[in-house]
Amino acid sequence: MKNTINLAAILMLVTVFAACNGESSTPANDSTKLWPAYNASVNLYGYIDSKGEWAIPAQFTEASSFFSSGSAIVKINGQNAFIDKKGKVQNCVSFDEASAFQYGFSRAVLNGKYGLINTNFEFAIQPVYASLGEMTNDGLVTYEAANRKYGFMDKNGNVVTDKEGNPLFYESAGEFRDGYCVTCSDLSTDDGRIPTYMLINKKGDASITEGRFMYMQNMGKGIVSAVEKEKDPIYPYERHLLTADGSSISSKIYHETGAFSADNVAVVGAKDGDKIKYGYVDTKGKEVISLIYDDATRSANGYAWVLDDKTWKLIDIKSGHAAIICQPQTDSMREVPLCGVHNGLTLIRKVSYIGYEFSAEYRWVDAKNDKVVFSWNYNKDKGNGDLNPASWAPARNKQDVEIDEYVFLK
Repeated sequence: MKNTINLAAILMLVTVFAACNGESSTPANDSTKLWPAYNASVNLYGYIDSKGEWAIPAQFTEASSFFSSGSAIVKINGQNAFIDKKGKVQNCVSFDEASAFQYGFSRAVLNGKYGLINTNFEFAIQPVYASLGEMTNDGLVTYEAANRKYGFMDKNGNVVTDKEGNPLFYESAGEFRDGYCVTCSDLSTDDGRIPTYMLINKKGDASITEGRFMYMQNMGKGIVSAVEKEKDPIYPYERHLLTADGSSISSKIYHETGAFSADNVAVVGAKDGDKIKYGYVDTKGKEVISLIYDDATRSANGYAWVLDDKTWKLIDIKSGHAAIICQPQTDSMREVPLCGVHNGLTLIRKVSYIGYEFSAEYRWVDAKNDKVVFSWNYNKDKGNGDLNPASWAPARNKQDVEIDEYVFLK
């Protein structure tokens, strides 16, 4: 986690959109059961199955993982395209890049402008916007208007308006999540004022009015993390957990907070001496996993990776018991997780160094019994289809936001 936030980062909200919630049928639940893989002998990408055999021959210069829609994005002959699970190129609109499908839409870029592509591979929202958020579970996307203000529109491009029919605009806006969105109507600090934020509902009504907080994060599930307005804020900021109407749900002060996952828990961190320790809270503000870890990832499918001293452990989010324990990290060896648990499996990478030589091993492990179902070694298997997890598209689980995990299909 460890998302360092300062005042400059807060101001960046005007141009940066957080990753949004995934659709109910997600890449993690995709039925294709294929991984993107690189074949060094032909210098191209294809797709392998769970046995490590080529299901789609290496023929692409770039390849994403498969999305819940049953399609993936590849680059072939210098052009980007969607393919189906058999490798057939789909007849679709032109685009420079595109994201995983969220609630039936993929955010795409064409000539530097953003739009949304639907599952028929057509632009539902034309690529004319300088910035555009992902489709959310509220059916809205955040867009940047010509006046450099931010507003919201639905999947048909209809702009959200106020009661008088005027488009809602803000100087900064995040994305709607579970009915709410964090906005700010005035970011100017020329006179020394600290920007303050508010929480609005889908009608544009302020649930938490502007002026009370200098920072707010929509954690989802009707919960926000907020920093009280201060003249001289000292990082790390003290964050309060509040309901959408501004009421406190916990007396505990945190210094870092994440968004709620489909498991209805969120990562939180609090100062412990000169360090921040991490754990998990539920939607009622109760600490379900104590804040004892040096780092913690977003939970997925009932599991989460935590860093205990120099050892990564996969814990059951309900009991806190370790399901998988990596080897402790040393100066010459690193064993770390590359993703959470998807379809019961997780991906672990072990890199060992001997002088200038190194060995890298990838293991796909069943979270329930800690059994390796597939592995690949850089030194041993290089040239027979080099897996490149770093190139995989971000995973999106139902209700998940702001995650950096890799798609992993059983």
